[in-house]
Amino acid sequence: MEKNNWKAGLVILLGWIWSISSVAQITSLQLRQYILDNRSPGINEFYSRLNYQPAWVQGKNKVQGEILHGLIKHSAALGLREKDYPINDIELIANAAGFRFQNLNDSLEAELRITKTAIDFYSDIAHGNTKPALGYNGLAYEPGCGDIPALLADHISNGELILLHAHLSPPLPEIPVMESNIRWFLSIMADSNFKEITLQSNKVDRTNRPLILKLYQLGIIDSADKAYPESILKLKVKEAQRQFNLMADGVLRSTILREMNIPIAVRLQQLDLSINYYRWLYYFTRNQTVIVVNIPSAYLKVYRSQEIILEMRMVVGKRSTPTPTLLSKVDQVILYPYWHVPYSIATKELLPAIKKDPGYIDAGSYQVLNKAGKIMDPYSINWHAYSRSYFPFIIRQSTGCDNALGLLKLNFYNPFGVYLHDTPNKSMFMLNKRYFSHGCMRMEKPMDLGHLVLKNNQIAIDTLEQKGCLRNQAPIIVRADVNMPVLVWYNPAGIDSTGRVVYYEDIYEKFGWTRRN
Repeated sequence: MEKNNWKAGLVILLGWIWSISSVAQITSLQLRQYILDNRSPGINEFYSRLNYQPAWVQGKNKVQGEILHGLIKHSAALGLREKDYPINDIELIANAAGFRFQNLNDSLEAELRITKTAIDFYSDIAHGNTKPALGYNGLAYEPGCGDIPALLADHISNGELILLHAHLSPPLPEIPVMESNIRWFLSIMADSNFKEITLQSNKVDRTNRPLILKLYQLGIIDSADKAYPESILKLKVKEAQRQFNLMADGVLRSTILREMNIPIAVRLQQLDLSINYYRWLYYFTRNQTVIVVNIPSAYLKVYRSQEIILEMRMVVGKRSTPTPTLLSKVDQVILYPYWHVPYSIATKELLPAIKKDPGYIDAGSYQVLNKAGKIMDPYSINWHAYSRSYFPFIIRQSTGCDNALGLLKLNFYNPFGVYLHDTPNKSMFMLNKRYFSHGCMRMEKPMDLGHLVLKNNQIAIDTLEQKGCLRNQAPIIVRADVNMPVLVWYNPAGIDSTGRVVYYEDIYEKFGWTRRN
C-alpha cells in the first residue's frame, strides 16, 4: 500500500514538473487578446511595436530582464526609490536559470507586470518621481514629452535597452552633478564605519577630527586620513561655506557649524527631491524659454532647453510674508510702474507713520486715492479716524528713483498679487541670505530680463535705461512679445554658476529637514 502511494506521488510530482517545463510559448495572438482584455493603452502601444511578442518572460529575453533588474537595484543612485518598482518577477527571470512560469496565465500576468514596472521606472528617469508643490499652476503643466512605451519597445527591439537610461535622462546641467553627489553619499553611507558627525569645536586645524571627517563625507576632501595643513583646511571650509550658500571666509562660526551638523542622510534627501524636480522641469524648458525663481536660493535662472541663458540674484519674501509658489506666463512689462501699496502694508506699516505726520506721504512720494481714484490732499484727511479694519483709500507711490518697484515690473496672472520687479535698493543683492520682501520678487538685473521678454521691442528697454529715473512719469504698459512662462518653486538644492552643488536653507520650514533650533 505504501509502495503504491509512493508511486502515485511520484507520478503527480513528475506530472507537475512536466507541466512547468512544457508550458507553451506565448503566442502573439494570446498576448494581444490578454492586453486588450486588460485595457492598458500604454502597454498596448509597447507590444504593438513588438508585434505582440513577449519582451521578458521567455528564455531568449532573459538579458532584457537582467538589464532592467540591474538598473532598478541601483535606482537609489539615480535619486529614485527601489520600492516603487516591484521586481519579484524580474528577479525570477534574471536569476533563476531555466525558470519558467507554471502556466500560460501566470506567464501573461508576469509579462505585463514587468512591462508596467519598466514603463514606470523609465518614466521616472525622464520626468521625475515627484512633482513640485505649486500654490497656483496657471498653465496646468504636466511633463508629457517622450513616448516611454514606444521608446522602451524600440530599444528592446534593437537590443539597446542598456542605452535607454542615458537617452531619457534630461540634459539639464543640474542632473549629472546631482547624480554624482548622490552616488558619493550612498557609497560613504554604505561603509561599515560610517556614522553621522557632529561638530562642536570652531578650530580649523588637524586636531579637529570631526571637521576632517565631515569634509570628507561632503566630498570636499578626498581622504579622512591625510594630515592637512591649516591653510588647506581653511580653503576647504570656504568650499563648504559656498556649498551651503554662506559667506566664504574660512571661519567656523555658528552658521556653518549648523549646516555641517545637518546629517548626510538629510543632504541625500535634498538631492533626491531636487533631481526629480529638475527632471520634471526639463520637458517644460525643452522647446521654450522659461523663467525659474527658486525661493530658498533667492535666485533666478532663465532656461532655454538645457542652457541657462540668464541668471541673477533675487530678493524674495521673508518668513512672515513668504513668496508663493506658482506657474504662470508674463503678459505685460510696465515701465515706470506705480507701486500700489498692498492693504496690509498700507494699514500696518504706513498708517501709523502717517498718523504721526501726514508729511510722510509727500516725503515718500506717495499719493492717496479715494475709491473713485481721485487724488486726495493728505492734510485734509483725519487719519486718526481710520484703522486696519477700516481704510477706504489706496496709497500708491509715484514713479521715480525712490519707487519701491524701480523702473520695471513684469506682470503675470496669479491669485497672490505678486510680480517680478526692479528695486532702488541694490545693496541687498550683496547678501547671501536675501529674504526681505513682502512676497514679491526683486530682480538684480531687471533690464536683462526685460530685453528677453520684449524681444521685438527692445528699444523700449533701451530708452528706459537711457532716460533713467523720471519723477512723476506716467507708467507705460507694453505687451510682452514673448509670453514667457515663469515658475516660482521651492527647490532645496541646485548648482551655482561654477557647477557646484549648493544646499539651501529650508527658509520657510516646508520640509522640516533643516529646521532651526
